[in-house]
Amino acid sequence: MDFNAILVEGLFYEQAGAVCIEQDNGQHTTFDDVLGPVVGHRVQLALHHLPPHGIEPGKPGAGSCRFPGGVGCPVHHDRFPNRLLSFHMDGVLQSSPWRLEKFDGSVQPLPVNGMIGHYGRLGAATMLDVDKMRETLAKMSPEDLASTLASSGMSAGDLEDVLTRLRGVKG
Repeated sequence: MDFNAILVEGLFYEQAGAVCIEQDNGQHTTFDDVLGPVVGHRVQLALHHLPPHGIEPGKPGAGSCRFPGGVGCPVHHDRFPNRLLSFHMDGVLQSSPWRLEKFDGSVQPLPVNGMIGHYGRLGAATMLDVDKMRETLAKMSPEDLASTLASSGMSAGDLEDVLTRLRGVKG
């Protein structure tokens, strides 16, 4: 898997049962479409409220909530106007329902419903499994390695650069 980074900001809303995001440029996309490319992969994921005009004390969600007076807000900004949803975790991303599966076997649901009606940010980045890459390379014969390099368009110099960087990564 290649490195994949996703960052989307905008107003989260629900339409026909799907969670959607209206970005500042007017583009509308679904939560499913944004995260679809990284489902089944280990990711670092962040999901949080983000007041579009900076922190506005006293306003619901510090300015991120679009529910008038916070009434009907899924995270109760009518009672807790200064609280902001903030979620950050790594694990294997799964959908239906959206969740992160941790390596200890635990499962953490993504708080997607808490984003509906709020301006926020969704970010995700795939995490390369350096140890797995090292194991795979160590098991390859020189011929297999040369064949793999040739088929991928990578030169021996490119591989040497990658290996030098991997040596610098602590697992």
